[in-house]
Amino acid sequence: MGRSKSFWLLLGWFLAAVAGLLVLQWTGVWAELDLSRVTEWLRQLGPFGGLLYIIVYTLRPLVLFPATPLTLYGGYVFGAFWGTVYDIIGAGAGALLSFYITRKWGRNGFQRILRSKKLQSFDQKAEEKGFMVVLYMRLMPFFPFDGVSYGAGLSKIRFWDYTWGTLIGIIPGAVVYNVFGASLHDIGSGKFYGAVGMYILFALIPLFFKRRQAVKDRNRA
Repeated sequence: MGRSKSFWLLLGWFLAAVAGLLVLQWTGVWAELDLSRVTEWLRQLGPFGGLLYIIVYTLRPLVLFPATPLTLYGGYVFGAFWGTVYDIIGAGAGALLSFYITRKWGRNGFQRILRSKKLQSFDQKAEEKGFMVVLYMRLMPFFPFDGVSYGAGLSKIRFWDYTWGTLIGIIPGAVVYNVFGASLHDIGSGKFYGAVGMYILFALIPLFFKRRQAVKDRNRA
């Protein structure tokens, strides 16, 4: 299959995934889903429930299902500790799968449209400082998880830089979201408000880095 055909095949897959999610929404399938029964079923499965969760999380990027709700659900079902463990494994595997797909089928086609000097400059920096670029984007909550995964596959970021940047960078968010998810069993308790506080602090991280960068820019001027 030619390079251009591979690129359009990848694009077609994404559009099909989006269309599938919209169909499920419009047909009311999501509304009919009994989440309490699914939760109880996963808990009864024990470790196999965790394995199933990891598999679903790994395949999640292929259907473009949001990462945050699934992460919170993991904490709610399995508790803060095991939810975090399963989340890191599943999210890491899903991120590597996303990277592999776009690197194998999308990179060559993307190079043909990479004409902007700014994009080319970013691509070069990504190759030179790939680990730090990925680590920063994984730590910052405002970067879309799957957008980073697929975008990294299209860039020149090296595989191991991407892998280690991802596996290390997703740990803080996994802990915060799973602690918050586990606290949903006791809404209004001290545990719940503590989890809310952790979540707020995590959400403020980008503001801290932005202010720090502004101070550095002023000092350079």
